[in-house]
Amino acid sequence: MPTPWEKEEFHNSLEWKRRARSGSLTPIPCIGAWIDVCGFGSQLEKAKWNLSEFQVGGTVNLLSEVYQRVGHPFWVGVEPEPYESVLVLNDGIARTVDLGNVQCAQAVQAIFYIRALVLAHLHLLRLTNHNHLGVRTVLAGGERIQYSPTTFTGNSILSHGDAPSEWGKRLLEKNFLYNPSEFQMNTAFAKAYSIDANGTRSGFNVNGFFVEEMFFERFGAIPGIDVTFDESSIYVKHNNNTALELRVSLKKEFVFKGLNASVYGISSVRVDTSFEGEETIIDLVNYEMA
Repeated sequence: MPTPWEKEEFHNSLEWKRRARSGSLTPIPCIGAWIDVCGFGSQLEKAKWNLSEFQVGGTVNLLSEVYQRVGHPFWVGVEPEPYESVLVLNDGIARTVDLGNVQCAQAVQAIFYIRALVLAHLHLLRLTNHNHLGVRTVLAGGERIQYSPTTFTGNSILSHGDAPSEWGKRLLEKNFLYNPSEFQMNTAFAKAYSIDANGTRSGFNVNGFFVEEMFFERFGAIPGIDVTFDESSIYVKHNNNTALELRVSLKKEFVFKGLNASVYGISSVRVDTSFEGEETIIDLVNYEMA
């Protein structure tokens, strides 16, 4: 009768434990984003945490609309190419892209990814404003390190013979754990989340679009992409030609639990004619008219 300790899932867990103890895990460079619907908590409070009332107030529908608009990957690929992983957490959406194989990244696709993030923020500005709420988007760079399995199924619980019962079969197929490798100890996501959590009191206002400096460092490592700065703008260049100009409204130093990071507030993004055939301005301040 196979026991949980004889199964592949258990031995896989032991291997992760061994590697974590020995310090032999390999960090992977990555970028991350956190998109937060602001004011969600006040709506939950207003409904006294009763989800039926919460739904009547329209906030559940808003979350559904948010998911429909941005709950999907903006950067699609298959390994070893970069691709985006997305995790929806109630009123927020976490996003991350591994950039350990930058030699496999397509520069144009990477630049379109930045544009897609900006447009996602624009769409949510309009949507949340219509619902008397707000949104804050933070992009950051960092690394991640997987230290444990991503699933825990009935195989780690049930001892059974060669022909388990129907209940046993269903238990063996059941996963009880959601621990995606892409978000395990992901410092890019942790930075973005921490900047958002410090919020308005630290100068990161509701409806703002913020980018931590290492995000651009990670992008600058992609072949064909250069990132340059001046006093008022950040330029993302493709083969030495400006593709995107991110216009800076503020720069703040973010100091938090040993982290020292430069964070830029972006007021608008200009897509250059040389990149897309015509110049486009994405206004993140006067967004109702943009």
